[in-house]
Amino acid sequence: MHWTTVYRLRKRFLADPVISAVRPRERGPKAGSRRLGARTELIVDDVLTTWLPRQRLLAHPLTDLTLEIRRRCVETGTTPPGRNLVARRWAAHREAEGMEHPIKSAPGNFVVKNPMDVVQVDHTQADVLVVDPLSRRPIGRPWLSLAIDVATRCVVGFHVGMERPGAATVALLLTRVAQPKRAWLDKLGLEVEWPMRGVPKVLHLDNAAEFKSRALRTGCSEYGIELMYRPVGRPHFGGHIERLNRTLMERVHGLPGTTGSSPKGRKARAPEKRAALTLHEFEQWLALEIGQRYHHSAHRGLHGATPFSMWTALNGAAAESALPATPEAEWQFLLQFLPVVQRTIQADGLTLFHIRYWHPVFSTWRLNRRTVTVRYHPEDLSRVFVSVPGKPIIEARFADLRHPPISLWEQRAIVRYLRDQGQKRISEAMMFRAIEEQRGLVTQAQRDTRRAKVKKSRPGHHAPGKPPRPLFPVAERAVPGSQPEPVDYSQPAPAYNAELW
Repeated sequence: MHWTTVYRLRKRFLADPVISAVRPRERGPKAGSRRLGARTELIVDDVLTTWLPRQRLLAHPLTDLTLEIRRRCVETGTTPPGRNLVARRWAAHREAEGMEHPIKSAPGNFVVKNPMDVVQVDHTQADVLVVDPLSRRPIGRPWLSLAIDVATRCVVGFHVGMERPGAATVALLLTRVAQPKRAWLDKLGLEVEWPMRGVPKVLHLDNAAEFKSRALRTGCSEYGIELMYRPVGRPHFGGHIERLNRTLMERVHGLPGTTGSSPKGRKARAPEKRAALTLHEFEQWLALEIGQRYHHSAHRGLHGATPFSMWTALNGAAAESALPATPEAEWQFLLQFLPVVQRTIQADGLTLFHIRYWHPVFSTWRLNRRTVTVRYHPEDLSRVFVSVPGKPIIEARFADLRHPPISLWEQRAIVRYLRDQGQKRISEAMMFRAIEEQRGLVTQAQRDTRRAKVKKSRPGHHAPGKPPRPLFPVAERAVPGSQPEPVDYSQPAPAYNAELW
């Protein structure tokens, strides 16, 4: 050790007489120091705090982050940082955000006193594969839309479908929330007590596009329902519905064909091989799980009470007073929330989804090409509901009444099928011809399946290529020159079928 080092250590120890004062110091830049240029630092901070939160679907976030920073640095003429440095800055940014969450989260609870005062709505994709009812092959994961009453934690409605939720899904869900559920439960073949219903005063929603549709705003305005949206990037503001989603998915993970909540271990689970429930059967299971189990289980958020008992204790039936009192009024309620489009009446009537509709009043409206508001039910496109300002809503049906009713899902599937076949222009006749052909194939397949089941259940049926099994044991023929097998007299004699006279 050089004598100058000794004097330097002596000086440091006299200034701070502790052992750590004379310990060797690490070389290189100090931890936390930044060596990028000022302009590069501003670019990195802006991308992390402004650009990144707006990107919802990034397949490779670190790569996209690095490319965006590099692009901005090239535009400004500064030296871009390397990928490893960007990764470290991103990790530090996430850690800083995690430290801020306890400070930004609102203290206390979201307290609601009366049933149907606030209803939270959200969508999630169920962690299970459902199968086709005919072929029993997996067709995908269904979407689940839930509505929960915050005051009682009761599920006031849910909707299950294969298509991604849209404005039509919200309309069907709100209709189920407001209307009695007896007809729906009878359709499912279930005996479940489900009295929860009513028109909510406030709908608590996230910022998805289907929650900002014109149909939803129009319907809520008509019935005095206030729309409340969560702050962007703050999922804990919808904690009740998020927790319900997790609770139901934990139960779903016990079903055959579950995919689990994480891609890890999905190959070991092999959900495609174990999937067994159809969409209808999954809806039945959900209705039983919610109506019989969840509603009658102790809830920690209700201090041990059940959602059903809380609904009864808070006089949830009083929330039904705002409901339409007649079937016609209930239909008008659904009508206000159906998806809305604008169309112009042409010489041949109204065209929507490549289908032509007609009503006698169109003969007058087509003279001046009147623009009308059209509402449609996604589960039944055989009729649409047309309105103009100052006039009552009229119901228009297929111009060709020979066409069978179809759903929007079926119409879109047929259009995709025809596009794949190379058809550039889709006509109404072409579309319904394909629908009838596919329905004919399904009907024939169902007949063949029933015939096969009946044939298999008949006595004497045997698989093709195999001889029928004899009703009585047949003695084997002795081969010349072979020795007979010795008889074991210690074993009991075999019993043979005999006919008594």
